[in-house]
Amino acid sequence: MKAYITYFVIFMTFVACVYGQTPQDFKDWMASDTWSTYNKKIFPRSDQTENITVDVKFYLIAITDFDELGGQMESVGYIVVKWTNDFLTWNTPANLTQVLLPQENFWLPSMVVSNSVQSLNEQGHKSYRVKVKNTGECEWIVGVVSRTACPVDVSYYPFDKQECEVIFNPWGYNDNQISLMSSETEVDLSHYMGNVEWDITSTAIESKSISSSSYLKFKINISRIPGFFLVNMVVPILILGLLNGLVFLLPADSGERVGFAITAFLTFAVFLTMVSENLPKAAQPMSLLCYFLTLMLVMSAISTLITIMTMRVYHQDADSDVPKWLRHVVSFITCRKCKKWCKRKKKRNRDNDDSDDSSDDEEDELDEAKTEKKEDVFDDLKGISWKNVGVMLDMFFFMLFIIGTVVISVFFLIPLATSS
Repeated sequence: MKAYITYFVIFMTFVACVYGQTPQDFKDWMASDTWSTYNKKIFPRSDQTENITVDVKFYLIAITDFDELGGQMESVGYIVVKWTNDFLTWNTPANLTQVLLPQENFWLPSMVVSNSVQSLNEQGHKSYRVKVKNTGECEWIVGVVSRTACPVDVSYYPFDKQECEVIFNPWGYNDNQISLMSSETEVDLSHYMGNVEWDITSTAIESKSISSSSYLKFKINISRIPGFFLVNMVVPILILGLLNGLVFLLPADSGERVGFAITAFLTFAVFLTMVSENLPKAAQPMSLLCYFLTLMLVMSAISTLITIMTMRVYHQDADSDVPKWLRHVVSFITCRKCKKWCKRKKKRNRDNDDSDDSSDDEEDELDEAKTEKKEDVFDDLKGISWKNVGVMLDMFFFMLFIIGTVVISVFFLIPLATSS
């Protein structure tokens, strides 16, 4: 792919200009004073204190790599650099209006990618050409393969957006000598080849002077395509989170509860390790997905602890009495008290309906009702064993963990999904 891009840049270099001249025209120009007296070491201004404005247009061809861990973006493209050389003007002989010669024959603005993480070498190669018009206008097409530093914000990983820059600077010249600018407002993407992991959302160009030196920033805003991470990471985590609560539906006598809970815990730990390996080792900002996985890991650990405790409840001695307060809790959660209250209310209503037709002694009925009430006060607590307590705990914690998983997922994943 890189070889193809190199050939493409070289091809664009040669097809950028169209010429109408004869060999004799060119020979006459080479013998003229314009060329014979030209010295590329001299700053190309008649007034050496005068500033040169260099116009730079950036064509992005591809983003070949983005390293979240190192905070680096590798890109391939080329720049079209234009400026005016006061010493390269001539009266047009015949059809000679422009020439194309190797770059080593001319003065060049020393273009350097100042935020490169590999080297600060000047851009250009001896095989590149410079097109010079008879008015002194120079055009230089330079291939750029750069690996630049890029601050990474993974707060919304894998729905994150990044802003990266390719910054050019005329190395060794201050802004009184060379000022960089661009006639465009955006990076040219007419030759851009898409990336399978990243989409370009927008681009911008900014020119500024820092420490008496001119800088031209080409900003590239990219957003991650999250499909791969959704299928291979987010969806499995959600399914595993729901399965985490199902441990309480396993029969207590199966002997698989604790093993199931520990397996879920270890699986969350593996997913957390996988996510951590793909993210920068920085505390701020930290991905919401890491917080989500950490909470799910904590819930899985709590689920394992509760599973062990409920197993102890199941295997309590059947002859030992269940504490009265615990029987009240079981009765309330299993709606035994509600059923008793409803039954008593229906009976009272039925007795009130029959009171008008009854002629029995009211005092005997009142005594009988008091006796029945004393006998029925704790009917809802009868028959509650340790296994009943275990079943109640299982249903309670099953609902608690399912609801907790849904709430945590909504709290963290909806901001992730809507961040774009």
